[in-house]
Amino acid sequence: MKKLIYTFFITFISVSAWSQSEAIYTFNLFNQLNFNPAYAGSKDVLDAGLIYRNQWYSGIDGTPKNINLYGHMPIAKNRSGIGLNILNDKIGLDKILTVAGNYAYKIKFNRGNVLAIGLNARVENARSDWDEANEAVEGGDSEIGNGVASTTTFNVGPGVFFKNSKFYIGASLPRMLANSLYNDKSQFGGQVNTWFFQGGLALPLGRNVELLPNVQVRYNPSAPFDFDANLNVMFSDRIMVGAMYRYQDALNALLAYQFNNGLRLGVAYDFTVSELRKATNGSFELMLGYTFPCEDCKIKSLRYF
Repeated sequence: MKKLIYTFFITFISVSAWSQSEAIYTFNLFNQLNFNPAYAGSKDVLDAGLIYRNQWYSGIDGTPKNINLYGHMPIAKNRSGIGLNILNDKIGLDKILTVAGNYAYKIKFNRGNVLAIGLNARVENARSDWDEANEAVEGGDSEIGNGVASTTTFNVGPGVFFKNSKFYIGASLPRMLANSLYNDKSQFGGQVNTWFFQGGLALPLGRNVELLPNVQVRYNPSAPFDFDANLNVMFSDRIMVGAMYRYQDALNALLAYQFNNGLRLGVAYDFTVSELRKATNGSFELMLGYTFPCEDCKIKSLRYF
């Protein structure tokens, strides 16, 4: 019974958070396409990757497991960018599949300054398996329900992204439309929309050392204040060591390495500091990425902007 209670508890808080926002990763920096379509093509080369997140993996059944597959590249002589983002969530009794296409138009200024304006269009499908809940109850429970409920919706969202070699800033609204994935249609409106604001710096500390601080703020009028503050140190354009604080939730550590051929690998661990620390040790992520060769671009490092 204790496991069943935790399963429903995690399902409730996770789906509630998902309904108002995007999935949050410790490696979000390497796929800002997940929440800002204007990021598409920002690396001036074809870049792709996969991030796996297992949240609150120990001690609780039905916790979120996410797989994020993405790719983006410049087009039209680097005047625009396109990207594809696929997100598969398993949260308690629910499976959520999101497929999003992204487009960004770039406005280039002198000294390497670039302003991108983007738009994403996405299809989302949510499936709830109530039979799974009944299996955990001896003799079943008619009040829980049975069978599989499925809903498919469409959504769009805009974003802007400004960068140069020293810093970046961005703002986005990944979901602009309220849709039928919400159980209570009376809650439709601006209150369910989450704004994302992000920014970061590149600060050289020496010949082969670079400090990369950044922050992401998520604002929703009907949700608690939320942000991530991250501090990364990159050595020789290949090794990145970082620490992150997620407001009232976790202290996170990450490690990433990029090989000569463009392949990058990363691992991250979140140490829970909220009340959930009584039930779980934390969360972990694995990242696999590849930056395709480009003679003119000379992309050699783990820089994410």
